[in-house]
Amino acid sequence: MSFAVYEFPLNEKVRNYLRVEHLFNALHDPDKICKQHTEIQFFRDFFTLLDLIERIDLKTELLRDLNNYLLVLDAWLEFPDVDQDALNSTKNDVLDVLNRLKNTSRIGKELKADKFLTAIRQRFSIPGATCSFDLPKLHYWLSLEDDAKLADCQRWLNDLALLQDCVNVALSFIRNRKSLSEQNAPNGFYQGVADSKVELIRVEQTPNKGYYPTLSGNKYRYSIRFMRFTPDENQSSSMEETITFKMAGC
Repeated sequence: MSFAVYEFPLNEKVRNYLRVEHLFNALHDPDKICKQHTEIQFFRDFFTLLDLIERIDLKTELLRDLNNYLLVLDAWLEFPDVDQDALNSTKNDVLDVLNRLKNTSRIGKELKADKFLTAIRQRFSIPGATCSFDLPKLHYWLSLEDDAKLADCQRWLNDLALLQDCVNVALSFIRNRKSLSEQNAPNGFYQGVADSKVELIRVEQTPNKGYYPTLSGNKYRYSIRFMRFTPDENQSSSMEETITFKMAGC
């Protein structure tokens, strides 16, 4: 049986990590993009990602988190009966991305020097401004063979591969802090207290039940309310039944 997983960050750092991951997921298969002729959407997502990483200081947050994860792994290695090989393998992965991140001056710096991206990027912030008369250079690129376009897309994504690796490692550690456990929400409402280490609330439920979770809160406490799904948002209402779901405070 498939499940729907909702993730709710409790701080701005994890919120940014999730947004970056979401955009990378949308961009992960340039070959599929070329075959489906959705290159314009590729550029929209790509430029949104660039805007995000230029606006926030991801490098500082990632360096801090990756160093903390190394300390955690070193502490775990002191415990008896742990899988030393698995922990050392994970530690090597963290060290690899950490050292690469330390040695990079600025994430995505090379992309700023790409004249083609620079020439078309500004227009994407204007509604409807991707017509051929607005961006003839882009429309010439769209007419190229798929292999040529694929090579360009992959080259642009390769310049951000380190960021993707670092965010994947950071989110993996956060998600694995705690496993999902069954909970009940009387009248569709659940309230919890978060300690200083909880940064992400994960909610798993069976899909197509006619309701979805919403979350409000901060790093100290949070509440989950299950809402009925209706096409007309003005008719949205909270559930009155007891909802059984799985949750983890990570």
